[in-house]
Amino acid sequence: MITGICAAVIAGKNMSNLGENLTKDPAALFDACYDDAFRLSRAELEAVHLEGARRRLTELRPQISALDRLCQEQRADKLETIDDLAPLLFPHTVYKSYPLSFLERSRFDRLTKWLQGLTTIDLSHVDARGIETIDDWIALLERTTELQPNHTFGTTGKLSFIPRVKSHWPRMAKLSAHCLRDWNGRNTGPDVLANHMPTVLPTYRHGAGAINRGMEWMVRLYAGSEEDALFLYPDTYFSADVASLGGRLRAAEARGEQGRLELSPALLARRDEFARQERERPALMEKFFDEAVRRFGGRDIFIFAVWPILFEWAEAGLARGLKGVFGPGSVLTTGGGSKGRILPPNWREQIFEFLGFDRYFEFFGMSELMANCPRCAHGNFHIPPVLVPFVLDPETGRPLPRKDGQTGRLAFFDMLADTYWGGFVTGDEVTMSGWESDCACGRRGPYLHPQIRRFSEKQGGEDKINCAGAPEAHDRAVDFIVSRSQ
Repeated sequence: MITGICAAVIAGKNMSNLGENLTKDPAALFDACYDDAFRLSRAELEAVHLEGARRRLTELRPQISALDRLCQEQRADKLETIDDLAPLLFPHTVYKSYPLSFLERSRFDRLTKWLQGLTTIDLSHVDARGIETIDDWIALLERTTELQPNHTFGTTGKLSFIPRVKSHWPRMAKLSAHCLRDWNGRNTGPDVLANHMPTVLPTYRHGAGAINRGMEWMVRLYAGSEEDALFLYPDTYFSADVASLGGRLRAAEARGEQGRLELSPALLARRDEFARQERERPALMEKFFDEAVRRFGGRDIFIFAVWPILFEWAEAGLARGLKGVFGPGSVLTTGGGSKGRILPPNWREQIFEFLGFDRYFEFFGMSELMANCPRCAHGNFHIPPVLVPFVLDPETGRPLPRKDGQTGRLAFFDMLADTYWGGFVTGDEVTMSGWESDCACGRRGPYLHPQIRRFSEKQGGEDKINCAGAPEAHDRAVDFIVSRSQ
């Protein structure tokens, strides 16, 4: 049942403007001062979460067959408390729950029917017969529907496909920009939407991965034009087919069966293209490095990159005697830690010595989420109010009490997802606090402690190629294709 205080908050009493607006529509965060999102009382936050979850369940259940089936199985018709939502969270594998044979045999007609069960967008008119690659299938969906899906990366080669629509991506980019601007208070940071900055992105220009989708709007909204954006691979598409192959290759290597891995005719037909890409890779890295310094040296820039890539860049630059390359007003966004790489103790100092600035924003995020969790000065990742977080008992799957210091399996309900069901259980083990006492940084609301790891890692394995590691997997898969005999 809803407590008296929570009911009063829902009725609008003792509620901040943002709290009231979020209760009516979670999308209100897109136009709010981002810092205000971490000033809500616990009662406000619980009201926002409960009303948002109820609204999405009412809207989406009649339109998404997979959700309706789950509700029937759980005999869930309404949410009395937010914990009633936990049994309705999809397992983290649901967006890759299709048979792998659909990809291996190019049965994209069946893959389309599978995806229809996870989205409100009508796909009945999509004719995927004759489509041979994942890339072409994604392009077909973009061309003929409102969808602009993104894919993730899996060690088995089964990619998750998140059925986002075209309007989601610019809103996500704007939300991230508002975080940069307001993280330490209203208008305390760079406003990249109002004051464009040259944007340097050491990765692929094109692709349907979540990072690539986001970068498209970074170029448009942050840089302001293609001329003020620089990519490591400016003319290359981050192929979902190659990413899938990278996962299957990794799984085959673990079994000692890489010699048995078959390549599709479509990938074999592109072998010359991949061979050229492989030959040009060292020269492209050199060109990227030189062009970044030549075009943007001394200027304030925006960089999005993970720490290991930044360290490689800095190490090469410092070896050339280059220091303080960019302007002091520059900004870096990053995430993902060191990705298992062994870096020297002073790696961070080397990076900023080379770059010439030390302002950065670090995030915890997932391809499945439309909002990221910024990291504060005390190392904690703060969960914005449009995400409903759960810590689940890893044995029973039941939600643990909302008390500080609970450790278990992380789950989320993303209230911004309005054309697909945003509730899912992750493969991450976390410790969460912020329910009973504020973070030392002064922000209210739940936050994740710095130590985050995969449950599979805890058990001695790994079940996912994360987004930041995807370029390496992509390159290894290209090597594999090129190495196959003619």
